[in-house]
Amino acid sequence: MAAWVVCALCALVIIKPQEFIPELSGIPLVHAAFGLTLLCVALDVVWRRLKPALAPQVVYALAFLAWAALTTALKRPTALEERGLQLATVAGVFLAVSFAAASPRGLYALAITLVGCAALTTAVAIVQAFQPHGCMLAAPEDWEGKGELEPDGRPCETNLDCRKDPPVPDGNYRCERPGPLGTSTIDGRVRYRGSLADPNELSLMAGMSIPLAIALAERRAGRRRDGRPPRLPGVVAARARPALPLLLTDRLLSRVCAALRALPVTAVIVAIGAMVVMSRSRSGLIVYLAVLGLSFIRRSGALGVIAACFVGPPMLLLGGRSGDEATESSEERAALLREAFEMIRRTRGIGVGAGQFGDESSFGLTAHNSYMLAAAETGLLGMCLFALVLYASLKVPLAIWLGDAEVGPAARRFAPAIFVSLCGALIGIFFLSWAYKDVLYMVLGASAALYGAARAEGGRVSARVSAREAALVCGGMFAVLALLNVLLRLLG
Repeated sequence: MAAWVVCALCALVIIKPQEFIPELSGIPLVHAAFGLTLLCVALDVVWRRLKPALAPQVVYALAFLAWAALTTALKRPTALEERGLQLATVAGVFLAVSFAAASPRGLYALAITLVGCAALTTAVAIVQAFQPHGCMLAAPEDWEGKGELEPDGRPCETNLDCRKDPPVPDGNYRCERPGPLGTSTIDGRVRYRGSLADPNELSLMAGMSIPLAIALAERRAGRRRDGRPPRLPGVVAARARPALPLLLTDRLLSRVCAALRALPVTAVIVAIGAMVVMSRSRSGLIVYLAVLGLSFIRRSGALGVIAACFVGPPMLLLGGRSGDEATESSEERAALLREAFEMIRRTRGIGVGAGQFGDESSFGLTAHNSYMLAAAETGLLGMCLFALVLYASLKVPLAIWLGDAEVGPAARRFAPAIFVSLCGALIGIFFLSWAYKDVLYMVLGASAALYGAARAEGGRVSARVSAREAALVCGGMFAVLALLNVLLRLLG
């Protein structure tokens, strides 16, 4: 029961129906879903449907978010209420997923929810890409059009067309494509709304869901590898001549059925790839190819490498931005990284406080790099805690996947999928400011839920982070900082 309620919570956070359904506006749906999740978790624990298990990343995640709140209180007390509420929401979603989905059924439900949200947002973006251009009015201060845009019904081809006899004099008009659910493009790039209003963030979220979609389509554990159902004990197979023709063997039928089951997942993967191309997101393209390549290699070995070689070049040719726009974006990101180092030096490694990078930056933007964002806003200690959260979240599925512990079929199936999804996330957040992103903490919570599900199925999983490992992780982060600093100096 708690698993499906927490899935509804995740769907509300990602899809945000209260933003495009007027009847739901003003109703605290997320808070109500979170309270109901707590109640259902308590009931499931009492009824012994859930066996709580504290995954190692839970402690590090709570420590990181608490330290982020403390640095904000020290450096910007006036922003503590707003940022503290944001951090508390992220922590609540993370804990809800970590404990409510910590069962085999919970893992299935969570995977279905995340894949379903990715499929819905991808479909909205694809429909958006084929709509005719129209004049859209943005907020007066939103000159980049990153917020909501209101269509006024006038067709257009360029932004200049929208400035001819506008209904709102001196309005902030843009010529974009309107889409379903009140969405619209930004500079011709498809996107969703809310926390996924940035094309790069939409592409990363959708790419992270691909391994989970593949795991849902895998053969059921109750089937034998030759496609036949397991024999019941004490039953001897009859040696009667099969009624089907010889060509229709069990193995052939099994492969045909597997191919048919894979069609929906294949369609989702192809649709996500098309959306990534339409979003012109370079980071999304890298994540898409990374998770798809790792999934191909895991499933097919050398054949997976060959398949990835066929998929990669066309995607690289069609996706991403190029020309002056790409050059300007790269230079802007390099300048933001330099400002991040300056904030670290100016605060002596303490940080400027959570959510304060944009106010401190001369560009008014965030760092576009989660690792540097954590270091600049929460200091060197916060950077190390953030790195330990990611490391522990990776270690849990890897220990279940490659370890010797006897775990159930659900944990065995989802361990590699969650590991590959987290690998894609670690690559993507290098280009995005996702240090406190709710979607990221849902996947981190999925890793913690996997730990609880494996323990609930009787597996003795050991994923403790030793002091030596913690020192190596922190040392690695300092090495990354030093390397980035050297590269920025070489680039001038």
